[in-house]
Amino acid sequence: MLQGRLISVALLGAAATLAACDDTTDPNGQSGAVFAMTNAAENNQILGYQRSDEGALTLMGMFSTGGLGSGPSQVAPAAPLGAQDPIVLSEDNAFLFVVNAGSDEISTMRVLDNGTASLVGKVASGGDFPISIAVNNDLLYVLNAGGPGNISGFRIGEDGLLTPIAGSTQPLSGTDTPLPDDAVLPATIDISPDGRFIAVTEKATNLIDIYLLDGNGVAGAPIAQQTAVPTPFGAEFDLNGFLIVSDANVDPGTGMPTPEVSSVSSYAVGTDGMLSPVTTAVSTLETAACWIEITANNQFVYTTNTNSGSVTGFLLDGDGALTSLDPEDGKTAQLAPTSILLEMAIGGDYLYVLAAGTGEINGFRIGGDGGLTAVDGGTVGGLPGATTEGLAAF
Repeated sequence: MLQGRLISVALLGAAATLAACDDTTDPNGQSGAVFAMTNAAENNQILGYQRSDEGALTLMGMFSTGGLGSGPSQVAPAAPLGAQDPIVLSEDNAFLFVVNAGSDEISTMRVLDNGTASLVGKVASGGDFPISIAVNNDLLYVLNAGGPGNISGFRIGEDGLLTPIAGSTQPLSGTDTPLPDDAVLPATIDISPDGRFIAVTEKATNLIDIYLLDGNGVAGAPIAQQTAVPTPFGAEFDLNGFLIVSDANVDPGTGMPTPEVSSVSSYAVGTDGMLSPVTTAVSTLETAACWIEITANNQFVYTTNTNSGSVTGFLLDGDGALTSLDPEDGKTAQLAPTSILLEMAIGGDYLYVLAAGTGEINGFRIGGDGGLTAVDGGTVGGLPGATTEGLAAF
């Protein structure tokens, strides 16, 4: 399985070496919820947690997606998908969309109550091995990582079911790599707030693909562009349309992330889809910055340093510029060195972090200055660390 080879080597190394945000409520008026995905090969499931007003989590159950996950991977034992956003919520939090990488499908789950979900239906992903989903209003695009990879678009119905958009499937960069099958190892797909652009990161090629969207939500051909820093991984558009990207900075010679030099960069996107750096290589002073999250008020950015077991926060200004909240050591939050931190999600005033190494979700309150404070009852364990990926919250 090639989709996570570069970053998975970093994760293998990690395993071996040991302000307030908008307080959005769910459709039923409850405090909130957090969801994770087991990614199990025989029966992919969603773990649902009720979130209290104080950020504490209570497991409400496990709910089948009706599809198959990827299961564990020898290449990437801690992150077999090697991607951001394999599960995402609709903008009204009524539905949860989930990739089934093993059966090449997307499932729609109805959010019935805090932490409770049920299967509505599923649809073929339009490619092989779906790993990442982006939603903008009633538009959904999925990133398929199998073979040469592609993106494919869907319309979201009022019932949450997905209808393929004719002509929306487009390839990735297609740039040759030394890896088998010319894999570009994509990691993340996202749609700009104005619905004009799609961005996809490619770990193996150090490229970001930008796609122009027409008025019908149909993507044009990819505009592949070199990144300012090696190994773009996580990516998210902020509310002003700037693209914020985590730089894992993997050394192609060793396949390992360069120690203590991972970073976050930001880019402006022109009307023609061309990227212009705003701030580049703002260091985390930690190793393997991978997953990324932006607060709902557009003030703060967080990245997980996968090999360091830490989270670094950044101040984000209206021009897309980034400044580290902790320039001395980059540790806005520190977990166990063996945590192997993956996905993050924000619900209300709380940031939740998925730790594959310990099989936990860890909760932090976001302070007015962007600082992170551990929440009583915000850490829950018992997750299958060999396969669990994805985190979504409200």
